[in-house]
Amino acid sequence: MRRKRSGSPFSLFSFQDAITSVCGVIVLVTLLMALDLTRRVADETQPATVAREQVEETEKRIDELRRNLAAVQAQLDETAKLDEGALGVSLEEVQAQLDAARQRLQTTRDENATLDERLETLAATEEQFKAREAQVEAMRARADAARKDAEKTVAQAEESEQSVLYKYPEGVKEIPHYVDISGSKITVHTSRGEGEVKTFDSAFSFAKWAKTRPTGKEYFVLIFRPSGARFASDLQSELDDLGFRYGIDLIGESRSLVFLPAEGGAK
Repeated sequence: MRRKRSGSPFSLFSFQDAITSVCGVIVLVTLLMALDLTRRVADETQPATVAREQVEETEKRIDELRRNLAAVQAQLDETAKLDEGALGVSLEEVQAQLDAARQRLQTTRDENATLDERLETLAATEEQFKAREAQVEAMRARADAARKDAEKTVAQAEESEQSVLYKYPEGVKEIPHYVDISGSKITVHTSRGEGEVKTFDSAFSFAKWAKTRPTGKEYFVLIFRPSGARFASDLQSELDDLGFRYGIDLIGESRSLVFLPAEGGAK
């Protein structure tokens, strides 16, 4: 048989531990609440102190500014009390002088703008003159070259008996047509106007072309070679009927025609 245990079967240690733990938690919570209340009171008290200090500082600044303003106003009052006689000129006169100075300044600016425009125009004109001078120099060079060629041609023609020289007239408004007439063709050399050589195979075709020319502005020089003498009467009759002025010249059959420009380079 088993022996019975002696003593009480229940223990109170667990209950005591629980009671002790609960009390400790309550005490801890109470301390935390007390600490939080203390912080809140301190936070509510500190802003009020800072705000009071800022207000006092602002009031001091306002007083200082008021004193400065009073000093400036006093200086302005002293300046306003100056006698215009001591200055030697009134405020109205000073304002008028300022207005006149502004007007002169604006006038000067306008004149400067006008001068700038004139300078630009003069620069453009100078460029045009330079371009024209270059053209004139080029024309002079061409004229010199043409003069040298003409002198060379004249020298060659003078040395050769196979050439006949014709010089275009100067200061004549009418246009001359030099008509080289041979048995095979009729060749027209024009000094101005069309500036080209025309060739016809018969007196009829030449007369047909001559009818299209203005009678009061042009005239003909008929240069007959021996082989073209048979066209003489027909050509003269046609020109007479059309009312043209004309002249007649006779040359050898094999001689060539050399045409020289008029003085000044006119062709």
